[in-house]
Amino acid sequence: MNVIMYTLIVLLSGGITILLFRQGRELRIVHRALKRELRPIRIELKTYEHNPAKQFELLDPVYRKVVFQVHPKLKMKRTQLEQIVSNELNRLIKSKRSALWSSIVVTGRGVLTMTMLGVSFVSGYMVYMEGDMTELFGPKQVESQTATILGDTFELPGQIASPEELGMALAYHMSQFDESFSIRYIGKSRDFEQTMDEAWDWLEANHIYVFRLSRGGETEYRDHGGYVDLDMQLAYDMNVEEAKQIEAKVDQVVTEMPSGLNDYEKVKYVNDYVVLNTAYNLDSVASPFTPYSILFNGEGVCEGYALTTLLLLEAAGVEARYISGEARTELHAWNLVKLDGAWYHLDTTWNDPVPNRPGKVGYDYFLVSDETLQKDHTWEAGNYPVTGRTDF
Repeated sequence: MNVIMYTLIVLLSGGITILLFRQGRELRIVHRALKRELRPIRIELKTYEHNPAKQFELLDPVYRKVVFQVHPKLKMKRTQLEQIVSNELNRLIKSKRSALWSSIVVTGRGVLTMTMLGVSFVSGYMVYMEGDMTELFGPKQVESQTATILGDTFELPGQIASPEELGMALAYHMSQFDESFSIRYIGKSRDFEQTMDEAWDWLEANHIYVFRLSRGGETEYRDHGGYVDLDMQLAYDMNVEEAKQIEAKVDQVVTEMPSGLNDYEKVKYVNDYVVLNTAYNLDSVASPFTPYSILFNGEGVCEGYALTTLLLLEAAGVEARYISGEARTELHAWNLVKLDGAWYHLDTTWNDPVPNRPGKVGYDYFLVSDETLQKDHTWEAGNYPVTGRTDF
């Protein structure tokens, strides 16, 4: 049963509950007032059981007093109230069975009211669990948008209702270096922090370059019951113009590769290019974590090395991955490269001598296996492909 069905049940049961409550409240107030006023004259009424005129003398003041007492509470037309009081009074004095039945009716209305109220609450809870009111009244789907960076196209979904779609939205905004943006997520706030974690995980797994563009920022979200408005403020290590320059530089480097290279030769060319044109330096002019610093300033750290290597290999048509872990207990980043159907590790940072030795290229960490790299590198093996059993 979907959220719309539960919503209809909520509305229907809620309406019935309100109607029963109003009618039940009116009858309950009249019933209690009459019983209270009849209690002192019960014996006299019994005495004059066969004398209607005398009974009328006893009951008329009761009738008038009850009407006078309850009319301000019920806020209904006096003629309507008089009819209710008269009917209930007749039931109470007619016979014990009639009086008992009147009490049962009053109690039954109360039970039925509580039952319908329970149905309304349960249905409301199911609306909360199944989905949200956005199916009826919430944000409508809008036309999707796209952005492109380094040949990759990023789509902003028209409606965002899953971690993957949220990750796509983050990728779209981050690929444009948006520093401040808002995203509307269709879902519950109680799960939103987990959803955000899953969205970041998706972005890291599918678009590592975009994921690594940002150095973090501030995140706030507002819960509207069926949807969440997310406001983000992000800081970046680069800007749009630098990203365009990187794209042009990557194309230039790949174009200048000798023609006819096989995949192994392309990987060696990229390894040599990065090592020969870069010096390891944390105090670089531009952010050392970016391909911009590597490609234009010739300096940076492992993240910059690994991202640059990834961009060049992918542009050259070689399947590669960015991998993060530790090397000798320090945070580190390098690459995985796929050759002849098998994966191998490539660490261009550690293939670059420190201190820098111009013209010198190392190959100790060039296309090596898990077994070889595990001697001084660690990583979450379950997050990455397993390599071949031996070095290439």
